[in-house]
Formats: sequence, C-alpha cells, structure tokens
Amino acid sequence: MKQPLRVLLSQDLSCVGQVSLGVALPLFAALGFEACPLPTALLSTHTGGLGANTFHDLTPEMPQILQHWQQLDLTFQGLCLGYLGPNALQVWQQWLPNFKATPLRLIDPVMADNGQFYSGFDQHYAQALGTLLPQATVITPNLTEAQLLLGQTPRLTDWTPVQAEQLAHTLSQQFHVTTVVLTGIPLGNQVGVSTYQAGQTATVQQPRQPGHYFGTGDWFASVLGAALLRQRDLVTSVQLGMTFMAQAIAQTRADHGDPRFGLHAQGALVNLMATLK
Repeated sequence: MKQPLRVLLSQDLSCVGQVSLGVALPLFAALGFEACPLPTALLSTHTGGLGANTFHDLTPEMPQILQHWQQLDLTFQGLCLGYLGPNALQVWQQWLPNFKATPLRLIDPVMADNGQFYSGFDQHYAQALGTLLPQATVITPNLTEAQLLLGQTPRLTDWTPVQAEQLAHTLSQQFHVTTVVLTGIPLGNQVGVSTYQAGQTATVQQPRQPGHYFGTGDWFASVLGAALLRQRDLVTSVQLGMTFMAQAIAQTRADHGDPRFGLHAQGALVNLMATLK
C-alpha cells in the first residue's frame, strides 16, 4: 500500500480566524498528505482585530509529543515551522537537529510585517530565530522579516526586483540557507515574490490587490511547501502560491467577506488540488 507523504506542521492553533495551523492542516490534508500537527499554543482567535483573545501555551507538551514520535520511529518528508514564539522557539532549537534527514525543512520566520514587529517580538527574538534558519532547506520571510533578521531598519517602498533578489541572496549567505523565498515585495502596482536558490534568482509578480487579509502568508507558505513536496520546481511553486492567493482574495472580495476571519479559499483549494494531486 502506498503511504502518503508525512508532514510535520508546528505553529499555533487559532480556533477562529483562518491562520497558522487552521490553514496548514486542511490544505495539506486536502492535497493527500498525512499532516501531523504539533501546536505551540491554543488561542480563541488570532490577534488581529478580534478582541481580547485567550492564549494557552502548549510548549510544555511539545517535547513529550516529540519524544513519543521518536519512540514510534516516525519519519517525515516535510517539516514546516511557522509562528512559534519564544518558548516554542527554544523547543525547536533543541529538537530541530533531529530532523536533519527530513528532505524539506521549511521555516516561515513569522514575527513582523509592515515595518514593525508583532506584539511580543523584538530584535532579540529575531536573533534567536536566526539560529534556526541554517537548519532549514527553505525560508519564506516577508520583506519586513527579512530586513529585521539582518539587523536592518525595514524599508517598505521603492524596491526593484533586482534589489529584492539581492536581499534574498544576502539572507542565503548570512544564514547558509540554499533556498530563500522573499514575499510581499512592493513593486508599484504589482506585488512580487523574489527567490534565490543555488546562485539563481527570479521574481514573480502579479497585480496588487487592495485590502489586508489575515493568514495570507500562512496560505502561501503551505502551498509552496506542498508544491515542493510534489516535486515542482521553485518558481513553479511560487507561481502556484501566488495564483492561489489571487483567487482566494478575489473570492473573499466577491463574497464581501470580513478580512479578519481570513480568506474564502475553497475554490482556490479545489483548483490547487486539481493541479497537484
């Protein structure tokens, strides 16, 4: 019997609002992967405009779960880390070396956007998170996160594809990561994703859509990881992620959806399933 590809997904779980594990789990499962969640925290909602959310730290459970999985001699073809926080970061600093044989180790260094850190994060966290990145095969920072990881003051305007590709190259050199996918590049009336992989650079662009929608980075990173695990090349995987986002945002706008609750991504997911399964 053919076994599905097993993927470990570690980030927080928000019970309402399509972000983090609430995005990654259904996407990987729909695409035929065996998705194994390792939640870092449980929240009533995500932290973006839905009031005073509850928060329960699950990191004390993480080492016990990982130890049990180790006893079962589980192997994973993919590992995707997203929003961690200081406590979960410490767990992964200890445990990530045990996954060096996992072919895809994707780290989305979630900590900032729009030129500033999210609440509870600072430059000290960025430096600590940087210690994980050399163990990744792919990293997917947004423009703000990329600059903060390098200790730079974020610049959010007047970017060109060449400059973005150089920034991706710098991240690769600094953190010894073969593949860098830099998201959210403002290119006039376009938005771009710039990549660096083993000396090759590329920038994929599409028209900028108005508004701000929570969970877009989580959807994109999940699509990218799934496409790479299905043996698509990097640029094709980026294109699939950007197409997915464009379709989901367009549907959310057509439905007059409340962006705080995430994207209406069902149609985009059906199209992605037809492409990747």
